[in-house]
Amino acid sequence: MLLKDVVEEITEKSPNFLSPASIVRKVSQVRDRLVRNFGSAQQQSNVICTAIDLVKDKALYVLPCPPGSVVDVDVKMESFHNDNDGWRRIPLRQFNERLKEKPYYYFSGDRIGIVPNPEVDTPEGIKIFHAEVLRELALADMDGPTGFDPDFDMVLVYGVLKEITSGKESEEFDYKYRQVLNEYETANNGYERYSVTERW
Repeated sequence: MLLKDVVEEITEKSPNFLSPASIVRKVSQVRDRLVRNFGSAQQQSNVICTAIDLVKDKALYVLPCPPGSVVDVDVKMESFHNDNDGWRRIPLRQFNERLKEKPYYYFSGDRIGIVPNPEVDTPEGIKIFHAEVLRELALADMDGPTGFDPDFDMVLVYGVLKEITSGKESEEFDYKYRQVLNEYETANNGYERYSVTERW
């Protein structure tokens, strides 16, 4: 289904009038929650590498994603006048743990910090590996996909409907949501299905 089809389904089934912009915003929220909580391992393990230039004596850099999406961080050791000019994975140390092992990284709001500060400017001196973050849907995306599994877009429809209704209607939509969600989880649980045929 395209996003406009999902919005039409919600509009047809909803007893309340909501603007298309409001519906699209709610579809984005439900989609992101579903991917985070119930998405397949493959969907959650698509890793993107973003390289950032290191600047001499600058500790903080803007993150390309939320901190929770960061999987791994590597730096060029030449940034620290180290004899080893190769890449090195560095650990996360969120608190002042007085570690002898350096360099390491930490998060400060929506930025990533490096300890110690780089000693020289290094183009693409840090690589941040992070899980893919789906961008928020907008009205301009109506002719495009939702970013969710196209076989289970009804999960989005019922997920939005159960949130925008109340009382008995909400319970009915919640029941349908749970049914379709169960089918989605079964299809994406990550377990391989094998058929064992014995021959003698």
